Amino acid sequence: MSRARVDPTDPRSSAFGRLTGAVYWFLVIELCFLLAAAPGFVGLLLLERDASNIPLFALMLVPVAPAFSAAMHALARRTAESDLVVWPRFWHGWVLNVLDVLKLWVPALVLGAMLAINIVVGAAAGVGPALRAASGVLLALVAVWAVIAVVIATFFRFRTRDTARLALFYLAARPLTALAVASFLVIVVGLIAFTSDWVAALAGSLLAAFLLLVAKPVLDDCRARFVEAEEA
Repeated sequence: MSRARVDPTDPRSSAFGRLTGAVYWFLVIELCFLLAAAPGFVGLLLLERDASNIPLFALMLVPVAPAFSAAMHALARRTAESDLVVWPRFWHGWVLNVLDVLKLWVPALVLGAMLAINIVVGAAAGVGPALRAASGVLLALVAVWAVIAVVIATFFRFRTRDTARLALFYLAARPLTALAVASFLVIVVGLIAFTSDWVAALAGSLLAAFLLLVAKPVLDDCRARFVEAEEA
C-alpha cells in the first residue's frame, strides 16, 4: 500500500515542519507516559531510599511497563511526517497491551525484588558472597529478559507462556541484542543514580525510541518466523 502523497506546499512537509512534528510526537508521548505511570512515580518520590522498601519499590514499578509499552506502540505507528494524531494512539496501545505486559512484568518484579533483597541485605543475613554474586547475575538476566518480553508483548499477541519462552530464547539466540538491551538498562540506572528518578521519567519517550531501535532484530525475527510464516 503506497503512502499518501504529501502536498509540497504544506509547511509540515518541509524540514522544519518534519522536525517540529517529531518534537510534537515525543512531547505528547512523554506527557501520556508520565500520566500513565504517575501512580508509580508519585510512590517512588515518597519512598525513602532504604533496603526495607525494596518490595514497595517493586510495587511502584508496576505501572511503568504498560506505560512504556504504550509509548513504544505509539512511536512505532508514526508512519507519516504530517500525522499528528498521537494521544489516541498511545492510549489505544495502553489498553491493548496492559494485561499482556503485566502478566510478564509483575512476576519479573517479584523475582527481581527477592534477588535485590538477597544482594542488599544478604551479608547481614549470613548469605555468602558467592550466592550474592550469583543473585546479581541472575537479577541482570531477569531484567534483560523482562524488557525483551515487554517488547514482544507490545507488538505480538502471543500467549503469555509463549512470549516468556521467546524472550528467554532471544536472550541466548540474539546476544548482541541482549547486550544492547543491557546497555539500555545501564543508561536508565545511570540516569537514576547520577541525576534523579524524574530525569529518567522525563526521558521516557526518548528511551522508548532507543529501545525500539535496539530491539528491532528481535521484532523482525519474530515477525518473519511466527507471523509471516503463518500467513504464507
